[in-house]
Amino acid sequence: MSANIELKRVREWAWMRGFANLYQKDSRAWWSTRRWWINGLLWLGVLVGLVAVMVIVLPAGFERAGDTTTLAAAGGLMAMGLKGFFGMGTMAIAIGVIILCQDLIIEEKQTGLAEWLLAKPVQRRAYVLAKLCSSLVAVLLLVIALPAAAVYGVLALSTGESLPLPPYLVGIGIVILHSLFYLTLTLMLGAFFSSRSPVLGIPLAILLIGFLFAGQLQPLLPFSPWLLPALAELIAGNQAVPFALLWPPLLATVLWCVVFTCAALIKFERTEF
Repeated sequence: MSANIELKRVREWAWMRGFANLYQKDSRAWWSTRRWWINGLLWLGVLVGLVAVMVIVLPAGFERAGDTTTLAAAGGLMAMGLKGFFGMGTMAIAIGVIILCQDLIIEEKQTGLAEWLLAKPVQRRAYVLAKLCSSLVAVLLLVIALPAAAVYGVLALSTGESLPLPPYLVGIGIVILHSLFYLTLTLMLGAFFSSRSPVLGIPLAILLIGFLFAGQLQPLLPFSPWLLPALAELIAGNQAVPFALLWPPLLATVLWCVVFTCAALIKFERTEF
């Protein structure tokens, strides 16, 4: 029986030993179970539903009430649809990322699987980066890309307006960066803590503070991701955004993602199992 087993040499850099196998393991947790199509359908329904409410349900309600000013003041159907996806939708995506990724490290630390895996010839940094990369791919495809494509079609069909694709894609890129901030933050907290409460509570608190109190926190906006949903909405709507307003939060969010990832790597390297 052993004669039929074919061993394949894995060629990896020594400092990332084990990454390929760990990435395959973590990817299978997404793509070899029902998790992928359940999340795909869930986020498709949630985000398309938000946009449908903004461009179909609310305008119909305004029309029945004889209100002709509210829709015009909102900028029309297209503007309302973009607000539904890039405003409320980006918040929903961030919450989803936090919930979906809360157990990336915590669960395996609690069950002892992390200790067992790290007893093999793998680097700890490979363990962390494999989880980050596999989760990022799943979030990009299932939570963002698939709903974004459907939303683009819904907006074009329901409003009868043409939405330029390049600005829309730039807006989606900003949504991806916003989601990456919360993904790396959640991953870092999983490396620092051994319970789910802070891993869930801290990112959700940061998200809600920015959503509810952004007006009172104006000096912090250029150094946080809180402004990104509004910027994504403006850019996707093909509106001009001042250079000085656009780049500080984008650069700050990229730097935060790097800091969170490096902190997770350093902490996990020093963690005793």
